[in-house]
Amino acid sequence: MNRADALEALEQLRQSLLKGIASDLPAKGKRYLGYLIEEQIGAARLHLTALYEAGLEVGPGFTAVTACQGHPKYAFWTEGIRRHIALCETSLRGEPAA
Repeated sequence: MNRADALEALEQLRQSLLKGIASDLPAKGKRYLGYLIEEQIGAARLHLTALYEAGLEVGPGFTAVTACQGHPKYAFWTEGIRRHIALCETSLRGEPAA
């Protein structure tokens, strides 16, 4: 996936996560989840940017691409993207962070 497509996929995911905030939550809970999603997706965007600036790429769903796995920071960046997304998803489900 090229850089523009990856950033667009991350933006679409951000919007989807924000829409997933339960409407029956108190205002404070909605604000907290909105803030958490913005912060975590921002952190995932930093990992994604670093990855592409190093000349690497990710596959669909931010999966690792075999050809890029030789780079010493590739696993850190791809796992970081997935970790930040997973934190958003578990928070929306009301599960404690691992």
